Amino acid sequence: MNKNHIRIFVITLITFFMSAILIACDNKEEESPFNMNNLAKVWDGNTIYNETVVLVDDGTEISGKLLFEPTEVISVKDYTLEKSYDQTEYEVKGNKIVRTANSKMPYFTTEQLAGKNLPDGYGLSTYQAKEVGTEIVFTEGIGIVMHQIAVTYKHNGKWAGITPAHQPQYLENTLAKLQNKEEVTIVVNGDSISTGANSSGVLGIKPFQDDFPTILQNYLQNKYQSTVNLINTSVGGTTSAQGKTGVDANVNSYNPDLVIIGYGMNDGTFRVSPQEYKNNIEFMIKSIQARNPNADILVIATMVANPISIQNQIQKDYLDPILDLQETYGVAVLDMTSISETLFETKRGVDVLANNINHPSDFLVRIYAQGLVTVITGD
Repeated sequence: MNKNHIRIFVITLITFFMSAILIACDNKEEESPFNMNNLAKVWDGNTIYNETVVLVDDGTEISGKLLFEPTEVISVKDYTLEKSYDQTEYEVKGNKIVRTANSKMPYFTTEQLAGKNLPDGYGLSTYQAKEVGTEIVFTEGIGIVMHQIAVTYKHNGKWAGITPAHQPQYLENTLAKLQNKEEVTIVVNGDSISTGANSSGVLGIKPFQDDFPTILQNYLQNKYQSTVNLINTSVGGTTSAQGKTGVDANVNSYNPDLVIIGYGMNDGTFRVSPQEYKNNIEFMIKSIQARNPNADILVIATMVANPISIQNQIQKDYLDPILDLQETYGVAVLDMTSISETLFETKRGVDVLANNINHPSDFLVRIYAQGLVTVITGD
């Protein structure tokens, strides 16, 4: 192993994630784990890339739901994107993909989704569900994502939810620097979702996809040929109260050009009142703007937790307060609350979450990244 390989290996261990951009041969866009120009724009276009879904044996068939009814299935792969499944291993019925009798695709039973008779070898356990006296399957490891498959397909469907919009009026300073190829510093401050939990890069498995802040950093650097410094001070388990008390040390001290604030998941679980949540985020915004009037601010309205998990409480009640703050202080907003609610109208939590509670799978990580890209660049 030469020095460069040793350096790469050490950095991987220290940072606990690896590069996720794997470009396949023959320049076939659909064969890439994801394409930087089409991360996961579920609200636009007619191709969905590597949508994650869990097949479930309900006693009648083993199937899972896709967001849209495919007109053409391009590929069905395992979560690592290394193994492809033959067309004889599945059937398509409307927006369902159905496992055939000869298939080797992984699946859960409805009993296992409820935390009973879990398969060995994956470190799966259970967590209290929202319904009193019931449980759901849970892990912070790889057990759930290794039961997900990744489907790339074409469709003629229409996204039923909100569509993120380009918001250049709130990001003038950052965009001006990027367009002038000047160095830009982005600080991300939030909870575990913003740390990267649980992208495959963080889990340490293929395809080693980055967390969404790193995907955004790479996208902006590639698009503008500008140096983008990313400082991620997010900490798992934190709430907006920690964001408020730590804003000087975790945000202002870095003199950022762009601040991305990502709190709300844990606030919602702990049922922090919408007014208290709003006060905390407002404090952060006012502090940042007072310290650095040129800093742009983007607030992520958190996704909701798995609807059947006990963590799913009042996360959606924070969206309106964030929109009020946008109006008052001129900050950009990515509404992952509404996007995730639309996803859960069709998808199970286990389809798009790595822990089945509140940490995105690679597919949902890319939706976060594409949402940020859209808000910032309009792409």
